[in-house]
Amino acid sequence: MEFRETMLSALRTLRSHKMRSGLTMLGIIIGSSSLVAVMSLIAGLNQSVAVQFQSIGTDIISVSLYPWVQTGDNEEYRNRPRITMEDAEAIAALPSVGMTAPNIHTGRRLAYRGESMRRVHIQGSTAEYETIDNYPVDYGRFITDLDVDRRRQVAVIAADVVEELYGRRDPIGRDLQVDGKRFKVIGVLEEKGDIFGESQDQHIIIPISAFEKAFGSRRSVVIDCQPAEGYEMERTIEDIRMLLRVRRQVPRNDPDNFAINTQDDLLASYTALTGVLYMAMTGIVALALLVGGIGVMNVMLVSVAERTREIGIRKAIGAKRRDVTLQFLVEAVILTGLGGAIGIGAGSGLALLVRAISPLPAAVTPAAVGIAVAFALITGIVFGVYPALRAGRLNPIQALSYQ
Repeated sequence: MEFRETMLSALRTLRSHKMRSGLTMLGIIIGSSSLVAVMSLIAGLNQSVAVQFQSIGTDIISVSLYPWVQTGDNEEYRNRPRITMEDAEAIAALPSVGMTAPNIHTGRRLAYRGESMRRVHIQGSTAEYETIDNYPVDYGRFITDLDVDRRRQVAVIAADVVEELYGRRDPIGRDLQVDGKRFKVIGVLEEKGDIFGESQDQHIIIPISAFEKAFGSRRSVVIDCQPAEGYEMERTIEDIRMLLRVRRQVPRNDPDNFAINTQDDLLASYTALTGVLYMAMTGIVALALLVGGIGVMNVMLVSVAERTREIGIRKAIGAKRRDVTLQFLVEAVILTGLGGAIGIGAGSGLALLVRAISPLPAAVTPAAVGIAVAFALITGIVFGVYPALRAGRLNPIQALSYQ
C-alpha cells in the first residue's frame, strides 16, 4: 500500500507539470527510439543475410577476376587477364577440389510471342551449378552434361521470367528468344524472392557451351567449386591459389591477379557494416540518454526545492528518510520509463516505415524493446538517486521554515 501511494503521488506530481515533464522526457525519447530503430534494422539485416548465405551455399569457393567486396584501384581489376575454361578444367583436376561449375554471364533481352523483358541475367554453366550454387528446379529439369556436350540451346528459367513472358501458360517445351536466338525451355527454378529489394528470380541458365556459341567465348569465367570430401576449405583455397599463380605466371612477390571468394568475405563485409551501425547507435543513444538524464536530475532538484515545505510536513507527521527518498526516486524512474515507452513506440514505427518505403529490412525484436526499457529505467535510477537522497536528508525543522 505504501509503494502504491508513492506511485500515485509521483504520477500526480508529474501530471501537474505536464510541459516540464514532457520536455524532460525528450532526451529519453530520442535515445530509446534511436536504439529500437537501429536494432530493428540490424535484426532485419541479420535475417536477410542469413537467407542470402543459405541461397548461395555454405561451402562455395568462387574464383573470379574480381573480389565480391572490392577495395583499392578499380583500374587494376580491369587490367587482369581473363580466367578461362582451361583454368576451370585444371582446378577441377586438383585432388582437394570436389564439384566445379564454371559459369559466365551477360544481360540480354528475352521475348516470347510479343512479350519481352530487357537486360535479363543470362547465366551459362554446367549441370553441377544446380547443386553447388543451390538452384533447385521447381518443375521440369536442369541442364545436363549431355546438353553441354552437344551445345543444346535449352534454358532453365526463373519465376519472374515465367510470370512476365508466359503468364498462366506452362513454359516447359515452349520457345524462348534470347537476344533473337531461339532456346527451348526445359525447367523452371524454385522461387527465391528478394534480397535488399533486388529480385533473385530474373535470370535464366543455359549450357555454357551454348552460351559461348551464341554470345562468344572471350568473357572471363567464374569458377564455383567445393572442397573434396576430407579436405578443409583452407587447404582447397591454397591449392587453387598456387595452381592459378603458376598458370597465370604471377611473379613470386606480386599479389594475385585473380580473386578467391568465400562466404567469409561477405560475412566480414556485413560485420563491418553492422559495426558502424552499432557505433553510431551507441553514440546517439549515449548522448541522448546523457542529455535526458541531466534533464531529469535538474527537474528533480527543482522539484525538491519547490516541495521543501511538503517534505518537512511529511517528516513531521512520521515519514521516514527512506519514504521521501523512494518517492522522489520513483518519480524519476516513472519519468524516464514513460519517455522510454514513447521512444519504443516511435522507434518501432520508424523501423516499420523504413521497411515499407525502402528495400532495407527491419524486424522489431523483444531484445530491442527490452534493452530500451532497461536503458530508460537505469537512466532514471542513476540520475534520480542524487535528488532523491537530497530530499530524504532534509532536516524537517529547516524544511518547515523554508520560504
